[in-house]
Amino acid sequence: MLLFQWTRIIRLLLPVIQCISLISAAPASVPSAASFYVRNLPDLHQDKNHPLHVFAGHIESDPNGSSLPTNVLSAHLFFVLVKARRTADKERIMFWFNGGPGCSSFDGLMMEIGPWRVDGKGGLKTVEGGWEEYTHMVYVDQPAGTGFSYTSTDHYVHSLPQASEQIVHFLRTWYQVFPEYQTMDAYLGGESFAGQYIPYFANAILSSNLNIPLRGVAIGNGWMDARRQYPAYLDYAVKHGIIEQGSVAYKESKKNTDACVDQLRRTTGSEPISVAGCEELVRSVLAGKDATLSNGTSTCVNIYDVRLKDTQPACGMNWPPDLVDIATYLGRRDVVSALHATAKSESWMECRGRIQQEFNGQNSPSSIELIPKVLQRIPILLFAGDQDFICNYMGIENMIKAMTWNGGTGLGTVKTQVYSVKGNPAGTWVSSRNLTYVKLFNASHMAPYDIPTVAHDMILRFMGMNFSAIMGGSAAIPSSIGDTDTKPIFQGGAEHSGGSSPTGKTPEQNKAKWEAYYNAGSAALVLILISLAIAAFLWFRIRRNRLQLPDETRAEEEIPLRSAMGTHDENRDDEELFRKRKGKERALDEPEGHAIFDVGDSDDEDGYKSPDARSRG
Repeated sequence: MLLFQWTRIIRLLLPVIQCISLISAAPASVPSAASFYVRNLPDLHQDKNHPLHVFAGHIESDPNGSSLPTNVLSAHLFFVLVKARRTADKERIMFWFNGGPGCSSFDGLMMEIGPWRVDGKGGLKTVEGGWEEYTHMVYVDQPAGTGFSYTSTDHYVHSLPQASEQIVHFLRTWYQVFPEYQTMDAYLGGESFAGQYIPYFANAILSSNLNIPLRGVAIGNGWMDARRQYPAYLDYAVKHGIIEQGSVAYKESKKNTDACVDQLRRTTGSEPISVAGCEELVRSVLAGKDATLSNGTSTCVNIYDVRLKDTQPACGMNWPPDLVDIATYLGRRDVVSALHATAKSESWMECRGRIQQEFNGQNSPSSIELIPKVLQRIPILLFAGDQDFICNYMGIENMIKAMTWNGGTGLGTVKTQVYSVKGNPAGTWVSSRNLTYVKLFNASHMAPYDIPTVAHDMILRFMGMNFSAIMGGSAAIPSSIGDTDTKPIFQGGAEHSGGSSPTGKTPEQNKAKWEAYYNAGSAALVLILISLAIAAFLWFRIRRNRLQLPDETRAEEEIPLRSAMGTHDENRDDEELFRKRKGKERALDEPEGHAIFDVGDSDDEDGYKSPDARSRG
């Protein structure tokens, strides 16, 4: 029994030992977590019962940054951490990436899975359904140059392996700043071109010595397999009544699709991310629905939500309508300062065309080649809103049918089941050999934007949340997969109220409570040991520093560690760093102007984003 107790104590001490080793290994330039704390986000009206705890800023992410010349600005990725608002069965953390390439993860934060939305009055309002309710969420602007992240303009990334190196280096430093998250189950999530990013990032993390427990990845309406997804444009248009089979528009689209398929057939070697001869299919297949209104305005189908129309040539680029207010809010000087983003010389832009241009300059093998390898190690969730055209569910389903992983091809004989939320069909759900595929009804390319409650329930299920241990919040919203997988019925009711948790306890929670009482003595001993370990570590470090520092600099020992990064220097001249936002909306045709850190060979940052490219957050 004594040996068992000591085993438990050692297991509890392991995170502390890891934290101490991280602290001792961290270079002096690593800033403190406190320097990233967002004390107050302007015009954010919070729920006093569930206040948000936000951290944000830049972290150096160039693995070769220390060897760069002094006139070259190394890559710094920008992140926003929103800590979980409620206690779950266990702590989890997710890193979220929007797509593009070159689209900011503020899309996910402010329109899809984050805790706030623009209120139409220049400020923000909190909303329910954010994934931070039970999960610590980290939104990352990457690759460098995207959103609030920055680098020298001749150091943009050109390939997926290079972007992966930046992410691994970013995470290494991030976990040094926030070592308390090191042992939490970690997940990666994203959408659109993140279908390329995430398999690469997951493979790089699993192959690295980061030593973080990566438990799974989730990809929404991802672009992963050009060979199957390009031909699906015509299939989708026919099935959804956008094109009538046998019509003139159909025959023209069929000719263009056949030419694309022929080019794909002649493509050998590594699987391509994109094929130039196929890119025009996005618009040409939908061209039959173009129209001119009585006022002379030309309209077209929204490629991200076929239920909607947009003006030409945007065809979806002006959607969602929140974008204008988001850009205005993130262009405010007080907001930029509050987010510790002043080191970025240019104003925030949703999608930066230059990043996409540079990224496409060097082809990388498509992520479809890596997905089976990742599935050998961790689960993957692929989810798809059924109203998206550009990365539509039919192409994803064709990809799954053709893909071989974990000893089989396709999903096999497993049955696809109805996925219901609040008693209503919300989609279909199927899992096989570590892969889960969910088709979401009435959802666009940005599925959580349309159906936040369903999307949140979906991700909680994928992460394996023990709903019987959660009494409050949206975990109490009823849902089911098929006839058997139904959430537990809670004491005190299952309806979501958004208020405090019910007073009733599940057997698991009661067991946990008594186990906590039983282990109180062990916990006290652990606290004593932790205190002694930390005290010994601090004494040793102070003594070592005293031995190394000359007398005239010894006073610096007592100065708290502050960031060496200009981002967090409160005395830095914001006027010198801040440049007012130019252009309007997504600045498709407006030059961005000259940046302070444009020190390399560079074309103008024109911000152009082709409507035919997979460029969506």
